[in-house]
Amino acid sequence: MNKFIKLSFLAALTFISANVFGKDNDFSLSIGEVKQKTVHFGISNAKNVSIYVYNDNKNELFSERIKVESAEKSYNMSNMAAGTYFLVAESEGKIEKYKITVDENQVVVDQSPISVMTKPEFFVNKNIVKLKMNDVVGDVRVSIYDTANNTYYSNDNAVKNGMIDLTFDLNPENAETYIISVEKGDDSFSRMVTLK
Repeated sequence: MNKFIKLSFLAALTFISANVFGKDNDFSLSIGEVKQKTVHFGISNAKNVSIYVYNDNKNELFSERIKVESAEKSYNMSNMAAGTYFLVAESEGKIEKYKITVDENQVVVDQSPISVMTKPEFFVNKNIVKLKMNDVVGDVRVSIYDTANNTYYSNDNAVKNGMIDLTFDLNPENAETYIISVEKGDDSFSRMVTLK
């Protein structure tokens, strides 16, 4: 009996450790040197990461999906007009955004991301929707509206211990499909929820 309890405890500890390690094992992007207006960067733990480059008008200029464990990438910015651009890396768990400044003589890339957003997790059970976010700093605006743009909820939610934990009871008589939008600064994430 004592061996069984020890074995059960060991199995539970292993399961918990694997879950904690799995959540922290998201991609890592490191900005390299810029040579002749070409941006170099490396990305690891990148099994399913999307890379976007867009301008300050939020027009996407380039995108690609990285499906390998690690990669070295280079983007030539010499044909870009002077201005501000953004390099965004997005996985299932987070979004990182880096600022790129282009002028006629050089390209400068911020070594640290200007924003990092842990994506919200959604749990849907019939008409009950739970929204959870971890590692959050500062308030987060959450809005719920339908496809006809009727707003049902819009509020700045204070973070408690680095977490956002909200539960919504959505009425299927008002709308069959809802859009939940989460905004943090200039970053946003939306999810469409269809009630069954």
